[in-house]
Amino acid sequence: MTTDTTLAVLDITVHGRPATQGSKTAFVVRPRNGRPRAVMREAGAVDLKPWREAVRSTAAEALHAASNGPWAPVSGPVTVVLTFALPKPASAPKRRRTWPVAARSGDVDKLARACLDALTDSGVWCDDAQVVALTAVKDYVGSEGHLLVPGVRVQVFRVLG
Repeated sequence: MTTDTTLAVLDITVHGRPATQGSKTAFVVRPRNGRPRAVMREAGAVDLKPWREAVRSTAAEALHAASNGPWAPVSGPVTVVLTFALPKPASAPKRRRTWPVAARSGDVDKLARACLDALTDSGVWCDDAQVVALTAVKDYVGSEGHLLVPGVRVQVFRVLG
């Protein structure tokens, strides 16, 4: 039996309030001259666009700085570790450990989806279908060694062997 090993490709921290991606809302566009058509729009797209751009640009800058020439997207399988730090609400207990499980904290899979799509846009890999293992953690800012400001730590590893 062989064991897989990994090679670090990317390790970045993106500051800002993480946004979710995934829920879509359908609506009908009725142009003045033309036929009505159905359109799908991301729910919460106001927060999503700047968040995805922050992840994309931070990843692209890190890849450019790390490579001596043009960056070629990773081919083959990769593993990803995402550690989200969310702002702690003022109403949260100060002396007792709590977790971001309220509806407003966002689903961890939708937080991950926004980051994975932004990493695809930045050229880390060709398609996020290459991700064979994903660890996504959401916690409050400063909890157990996590970031001291809202954001995400992104670690990408190429799977070897």
